[in-house]
Amino acid sequence: MFEDITLDGRKFTSISQALTANQDDYILAHLRLAGAIEVMGGLDGVKRTEEKRAEDLLTQILLSGRKHHILAGMLTEEGKVWNRADADANAARFAAITDIGEKVKMRSAIVDFVVGFFSLGEPSSETSRKSSSRSAKVPPTKNAAPSTSGTLRH
Repeated sequence: MFEDITLDGRKFTSISQALTANQDDYILAHLRLAGAIEVMGGLDGVKRTEEKRAEDLLTQILLSGRKHHILAGMLTEEGKVWNRADADANAARFAAITDIGEKVKMRSAIVDFVVGFFSLGEPSSETSRKSSSRSAKVPPTKNAAPSTSGTLRH
């Protein structure tokens, strides 16, 4: 889906259509923490053109400080299997990169991700809007019955 890149002297393979659930969750969690889901899905109530949405999404990711984590979620070091521990370590290494060329590569990869991964020209489905909307969340229920975990006999 995206081009492979070399960062910090290591070659990385970019995400494909077949992400593991773990990798997908990692990326989605960092996008949520970045506030990017609201911008991408129009859940913040701001009407935008596609171009403005892409710009605002990129800005939100950059301002949140989550760019390196999102990038680490997208990339797997060549010859390795993606995992959270490596992704967290890579995020820290990516954040410490000082080479201008590599910083440009990272920024380009995030832009490609924003444009490509979300297919910004297509509206989100009603189902995903409802599942991501704060107003659509069901409040937690209160259980009046006492817990029986400590009273069970074996």
